[in-house]
Amino acid sequence: MKFQQKIGLVFAFISVTAIAQDIPNELKSIYNAKADAKYSDEFNGNRKENSFDTNKWHYRESTKEGLGQGANFVQEKDGSLICYGHKELKKGGAIVSNNYFQYGFYAFKWKTTGIYENKRNSWHPSFWGSLDDTRGYKVPGTNGKGDSWMEIDVMEFSTGGEEATDWSTDAPCYIWNDSLKKRIKVNDPIGRDFGWKKAIMIDGHKDSYKGEVIGTKGFDQWQTLGMEYHPDYMQMWILDGNQWVKIGNKVTFTTDDTPPTLRTVPKYAVKPLYWYLGTLFFTYGKTAIREDQITNSSCEVDWFHFHPMKK
Repeated sequence: MKFQQKIGLVFAFISVTAIAQDIPNELKSIYNAKADAKYSDEFNGNRKENSFDTNKWHYRESTKEGLGQGANFVQEKDGSLICYGHKELKKGGAIVSNNYFQYGFYAFKWKTTGIYENKRNSWHPSFWGSLDDTRGYKVPGTNGKGDSWMEIDVMEFSTGGEEATDWSTDAPCYIWNDSLKKRIKVNDPIGRDFGWKKAIMIDGHKDSYKGEVIGTKGFDQWQTLGMEYHPDYMQMWILDGNQWVKIGNKVTFTTDDTPPTLRTVPKYAVKPLYWYLGTLFFTYGKTAIREDQITNSSCEVDWFHFHPMKK
């Protein structure tokens, strides 16, 4: 066989393999194998001043002291989105999707720098969904009287003040309560008999894969996570080599008035969301974080893909 033919076959194999592993094989009948270009991003546009694609994203805006905007905090560089955490400024950067969207298979390849598993951490890298885009726009049906909604923290680092760091996946609900005439977050202790719980897909202290607790190490190594956001449930996945594997716990959406639990969410709280990528300086606990515990850090995303449900 000629050399050129061999090379062509190799590239063809690589291409087919990449497509085959973009979503789990067993999900190809549910979600589109091809990512939706309107919402997905390879973060390799090579724009001026290392800018990200402003047709898809904008800087996260907030009154939080630990968050900054501008090229000093977020850059698209060398084929990745890099959200910096600056030690001297005690601020980090993040972006938010310009559009809200919902059901599909979400996947992203990410890593961090400057975060250590057995030390206290002041940075809060995360990929999560919210009712608002931080610029004044909110998802319809989430913010009025009688409305409920569900936050989804696909990957959220812990900053609880412990001498350790981990990430978890959960979905706290904000449920309208007629008797209180307001929305209440389900894991807040309101009243002696208030027993609702937030749904947890991955507990960063308990749930394991291959004998190790998920989310407690390997932050500085590239890893690929996936999440099914299906009309009936949510399920986390991890790409292990070339094989997608389910991890954590399935969370089911109930159709009745069952209060939220660790594994269920009321259907009326399930909404589209705006999606956040990035980090911020965010520390709490019984004791203040020491200056020598604060690092320069980053949250880096190689790519983000959204595969809508098949029609």
